[in-house]
Amino acid sequence: MKSMKSSTFKLLAALFASAAILALVFIGMRLIEKYAVRKADADIDTTYSSIDMDQTIYIDGQAYVPKDGVETLLLIGLDSQGKLNSSAAYTNSQMADFLALFVFDDGFETCQVIQLNRDTMAEIPVLGMTGERTGYINAQLAMAYSYGDGLTQSCRNTVNAVSHFLYDIEIDHYLALNMDAVSKLNDLVGGVQVEVLDDFTGVDDTLVKGETVTLKGAHALNYVRGRTNVGDGTNLARMARQRQYMEAFGAALRAAYAKGKDEFVLKAYGAVADHMVTDCSVNALSETAEKVSSYKIAGVISPTGKNVQGDPYMEFYADADALKTTVVSLFYAPAIHP
Repeated sequence: MKSMKSSTFKLLAALFASAAILALVFIGMRLIEKYAVRKADADIDTTYSSIDMDQTIYIDGQAYVPKDGVETLLLIGLDSQGKLNSSAAYTNSQMADFLALFVFDDGFETCQVIQLNRDTMAEIPVLGMTGERTGYINAQLAMAYSYGDGLTQSCRNTVNAVSHFLYDIEIDHYLALNMDAVSKLNDLVGGVQVEVLDDFTGVDDTLVKGETVTLKGAHALNYVRGRTNVGDGTNLARMARQRQYMEAFGAALRAAYAKGKDEFVLKAYGAVADHMVTDCSVNALSETAEKVSSYKIAGVISPTGKNVQGDPYMEFYADADALKTTVVSLFYAPAIHP
């Protein structure tokens, strides 16, 4: 896949910089929930269990070829606060609480997002003291970021883990943000109004289930980050709140952006620069904003599967067949014979 224009990713760095969970909303997406949970298939069948993204594949006798003009960005929301710094080691204490892969089809000018459960069990690359990959462990996707220096190495390791989980698709760029960006961006748009979905008693008593509130400051972070002792305590419930928040944030963000595009983008970037790691370059923010905002938003896909209590943490097992179907639909097109 060719690289997306650097300015496109700078826009995402600036405007999606609300600690990962805000990322979907800048382009005004109408979110699509896909949470009909099904039993995970433990065995991957051989129909296309190994997908070569550069080759023609066959499904039920139909030939499929890789799509041209597909670009990807992995958005990583970190469970840390404060300025991001190197751990000066080959491991660090951070994990990826939020993972979303943006798939841009430049030919059709569409955007689809795959929101991945941080508890998803997958093969995670393990890095050695010099940063080289020494092997794999079966663990939650969130753990991939804890290998590496907490900056570029950890981002690349997370990219590799997600790519491998999604049948080795190519991921062109990454953007990692920690949780301080949530309250900063939330307040920059004047707060975000939501109807509280879960019981936050004892965690944040200002958030009463069923009430409509305008989230500001730390309350916004509590709403999108809280899991333990909130509602049923599952990441699935938190992901639902994140999607609800993203949609509400989108309306507030579009209004703020319309008042002063260039000024708002620069303020947003300045607010989160110390809380961000990305391989995206800096250029032409306003121009890119117009381009990205014109894309048709296809919605959000959350892989189906089953959530089980592991030892000691929750584990999510994705439905292998459904996941493969998603990958093929986004990155392949039926071959057209002359």
